[in-house]
Amino acid sequence: MGFIIITTAFKIIKTKINKKDMKCKIKVIINSNYTYLNAIIDTGNFLREPITKMPVIVASKDCLEDLVPGYILDNIDKIINGNDIDLKDYSNKIRIIPFTSLGKENGILLGIKADFVLIEQEEDIIKINNVIVGIYNGVLNRSGRYNALIGLDLLEEKEGGTENEHIRDIKV
Repeated sequence: MGFIIITTAFKIIKTKINKKDMKCKIKVIINSNYTYLNAIIDTGNFLREPITKMPVIVASKDCLEDLVPGYILDNIDKIINGNDIDLKDYSNKIRIIPFTSLGKENGILLGIKADFVLIEQEEDIIKINNVIVGIYNGVLNRSGRYNALIGLDLLEEKEGGTENEHIRDIKV
């Protein structure tokens, strides 16, 4: 009986969620610079910055070259290790984010607080003001279909009102 219920539930869920629903385009804005990313919604991404509890979008380092200065991207390990690096206008935006994932028990990502992020999914644009972009020093997808991971909670409205703005009059 349990097997039949679980099998039926998976079939229903599978028909409601397809690959198209799991992809979205995002625009990340930091210090008036911006870049576009192709993201996939990662239902297992609950990553948050530990102090402010802001959600973290994980993005490949290579796709952030137009957004984040080279002196930061070239010195990620030194910044994480606490070496003295002049961060200039970015000193108040840098975050250190501990994480655990499959194959990595005690990982650390360098994060940068974005001014805001626009997420385009289907015909809706969501503006998120409080989000961190975690810089992953590797490739997230070998085929190049996506270069960022976002958590499902970024697309949801928060209890007691909406923290995210739903916008229809602009394009990502």
